[in-house]
Amino acid sequence: MKIVVVYDIPVEHNKLRTEVREFLRDMGGTFIQYSVYETDLDERGLERLVRGLEAILEKGSGKIDIFLPCNQCYRGRKIIDTYEP
Repeated sequence: MKIVVVYDIPVEHNKLRTEVREFLRDMGGTFIQYSVYETDLDERGLERLVRGLEAILEKGSGKIDIFLPCNQCYRGRKIIDTYEP
């Protein structure tokens, strides 16, 4: 299932922010934009993701939202991208 993770961690907890980014990359996450990652996991992977992020956030302060868009919603998304490779 597609999973979108959005996090907001205060600047005074910069080490946590870095730890969250590294954990998300280790979980197969793809950087979408600042503080937003996307990944594709099964149920067990989602449980591991949630537990891991909870453990990281317990070390400091911040907020993490995890979205599970349905396939129809995900296919219907619109992307406007003017970046050049």
